[in-house]
Amino acid sequence: MERYTLEATIRADKGRKARRDNLVPAVLYGPGVESAHLALADAQVNQFFQRGSANMLIDLVAGEKKYTVMLKDFQRHRVKGTVLHLDFYAVDLTHKLTAAVPVHLVGESPGVKEGGILQQQTRDVEIRCLPTDIPQGFTVDISALAIGDSRTVADLDLGGDYEVLTPVTEVLVSVLAPRLETEDEAEETDEARTEEDETEDKGE
Repeated sequence: MERYTLEATIRADKGRKARRDNLVPAVLYGPGVESAHLALADAQVNQFFQRGSANMLIDLVAGEKKYTVMLKDFQRHRVKGTVLHLDFYAVDLTHKLTAAVPVHLVGESPGVKEGGILQQQTRDVEIRCLPTDIPQGFTVDISALAIGDSRTVADLDLGGDYEVLTPVTEVLVSVLAPRLETEDEAEETDEARTEEDETEDKGE
C-alpha cells in the first residue's frame, strides 16, 4: 500500500494564530498515543491533497516522534476552499479497523446512450481489515449496463482479504428508464394550453 510522509510541529497556541502564519492546525489522537496539537506547512498540505488519496497510510513526523496515521477528517473554508484543519488518527498496523472505501465507475453505459439515467446510489463501501490492506477504491464497470440494469455490492471484485460490512444486496449503481410524462401531467398541460388560447381569443 502506498504511503505518504508529512512533517508537523507541536503547537501550544491556538489554530487561528497558526493559520495567520500560513500553517494548517491539526490534532493527533488514537489508541496508545498521547493526543497532540500540531501545525503543518500550508504548501505541504496542499500537495498532499493533490497527490494523496482516501485511506492512505501516512508517516507523520511530529517533533522527535514518528507515527503511522490516517486522515480521519478535515475542514475546508466554505468560500475559498482552503484547508482549515486536519484530524490524524494513529493506527496500529497489527489491528483491524473499519474503513469506508470509495466506489469508482468506469466505462460508458449503453443504457445511458439510449436515454437512460445513470444513478450511483452508493459511493462508499464499508470494510474491516488491517490498515495495510485497505484499498484506495473499488471499481465498477458499467460498460454492460442497459436500461433497467444495476450492480450491487455482491458484484464487486474485492480481490483482497476484507470483511465487507455493507450489505451485499445494496445497490451501487443502476440505469433508470427515462422519465415519461404521465397522463395527468399531459392533461394539465393540455388544459393550460387551452386556457391560454381562450385568453388570447378574448383579448382579440
